[in-house]
Amino acid sequence: MGHNFIAAQIIGIIGVVLFVLSFQIKSNKKLFFMQILANIMFAIQFVMLGAYSGCVGLIICILRNVVFMNRDRWPFVNTKPMLAIILACCLVNVAVNWKGWFDLFSLAAVSSASIGYWMGSARAVRTSNLFAASPCWIIYDVAVGSWAGVLNETIAIVSILVSVIRFGWKALGESGEEFK
Repeated sequence: MGHNFIAAQIIGIIGVVLFVLSFQIKSNKKLFFMQILANIMFAIQFVMLGAYSGCVGLIICILRNVVFMNRDRWPFVNTKPMLAIILACCLVNVAVNWKGWFDLFSLAAVSSASIGYWMGSARAVRTSNLFAASPCWIIYDVAVGSWAGVLNETIAIVSILVSVIRFGWKALGESGEEFK
């Protein structure tokens, strides 16, 4: 293991800590901001690991989150063309940064999470992350050597399962109020 690999894992651990801390913040806007910082740490880690489709995928996630945080001010965000633009960016990213089969998992992770966020309900976000995005990120993380990423997605899956056990699927709502 070289110094760059160890430094990349340290950057990833900082990302994990920021994600975990984000769930302790009451304000949704501050939570999203903390998660943006965490995604920046993981994007840096992916660059250090030479995992460029994952890095650009996370940049797409950051921009997507900023857009969806403003869905009440920007009506276009709730349209199918907006979702198509995000998904097209995901496809272009993987086509440009293709290194191997594992890049398909970064594509699937960002695309499925984006669909969940676009749908706008807590249930859709959790379902897309539990059954698609997080498992795909885990496979991608293993393929590129992001052990902090594996830890982060494992924590995310456990957290989603805990919320489902605590609140049930029905209580997670369909309204999208939690994004305002």
